[in-house]
Parts: sequence; C-alpha cells; structure tokens
Amino acid sequence: MSELGVLKRAPLAPRRRAGVQRRLNMPVAQASSMAVATPPEEGPPQVRFRRPRKAAPALRPEPIDRTPPPPVFHPLAYRGVVAAWAVEARERWGVRSNELEDAGLSWRDAETQAFVEVWNHLRRESGFADPDRS
Repeated sequence: MSELGVLKRAPLAPRRRAGVQRRLNMPVAQASSMAVATPPEEGPPQVRFRRPRKAAPALRPEPIDRTPPPPVFHPLAYRGVVAAWAVEARERWGVRSNELEDAGLSWRDAETQAFVEVWNHLRRESGFADPDRS
C-alpha cells in the first residue's frame, strides 16, 4: 500500500486539551499572560454592567375617611299636619314644644312630642278615642 492511502490519526492528548479549553472558553496559556499583573488604578472601579435600580418604596394608600356624611334634613312629616290646624291649635303646639325644649329636649324631639300631645288632645275633643288609653 502506498503512504497516501493510510490515514494517520493526530495524537489525542493535545486535541483533548484544546477541546476542554474550548468548552470552558479559556484561551491557551501564553508566556506573556503569565507575567505579574499590574495593580489596579486608584479611584472607583470601572463599571462593567449596569446595576438594577432599587425598587421604589411601597406607596401607602391614602387613609379612608370613615366619617359619615352629614345627615340630610327632610321636612318633618308632622309639619304639614300642623299647617292645616287652626291657629289656636298651632299656638298650643308651639308653646308646648318651647316648654319641652326648655326642659332639655332637642328641638326636633320637643316638636315631635308636642305634636303627639296636641294631636291626641284634638282627637279627644273631636270625639275620637284616645290612642294612649285604648
């Protein structure tokens, strides 16, 4: 056989070493790279990557205002009835509500109590049964 027909294999040791170095992405050691490294320059180190920004502090939600809304004052229902009364009955209702308010009741409670008292008096005068005594 001729020498051209025989294939020779390369030695395995250098190839294997090159393969490992390639896998680890390490350059082949050279004489110049074995020299003593120079000390780093004074000052801040060079930034090679951008640091992630710190997260902003968590925002606290605004405190919820838990105070109830002011009450809605509707016209009191008994005032329409009082408006239809005779002048003497309205006068009795006003005097009695002032007396109750002077005794310490709120104006609304005083007016309501006076309305009930005068209304029961008017019903008794008209011949209707007294609801407090039935």
